[in-house]
Amino acid sequence: MAVKLRLKRMGRRKRPFYRIVAIDSRKRRDGAEIERLGWYDPLKADITIELKIDRIIHWLSKGAQASETVDNILKENGLKYRLHLMKEGKTEDEVEVLFAEWQINQEKKRAKALEQKEAKKIAAIKAKEAEVAAEAAEAAEAAEEAPAEEAAEAAGDDGKAKKKN
Repeated sequence: MAVKLRLKRMGRRKRPFYRIVAIDSRKRRDGAEIERLGWYDPLKADITIELKIDRIIHWLSKGAQASETVDNILKENGLKYRLHLMKEGKTEDEVEVLFAEWQINQEKKRAKALEQKEAKKIAAIKAKEAEVAAEAAEAAEAAEEAPAEEAAEAAGDDGKAKKKN
């Protein structure tokens, strides 16, 4: 029996919620699972994933294949890195220390990405404000030129009218 780790869709229409399950690869997506290994909620901003790490490691060591999405979830949470360290023959203590370092590095990367995103937003806002200010200056300049032109035209019309009389 070929076992896969994949998502089982739950929730109502347009409000997806997924269970991460070990399931026979020949079963349908929402069929009967062998074991529930966690859940994933794509709609929540904060705590969105819950995993039974020991059971996932058990199934992966037995030869279960993770689907592409579940594999991405496992990579995001560092479970793939932890498995890699275990396969290298590291002790539990070494794995925990290296995993803690990995988590710190991931937090730094996320913080840096957030800062870059915020800086990009601020730059876009400043550019838009500068564009609006330039348009306002052009409009004010055009408004100043228009009365001067009207006055010149009015003076020119008056002069022509007087010569005809």
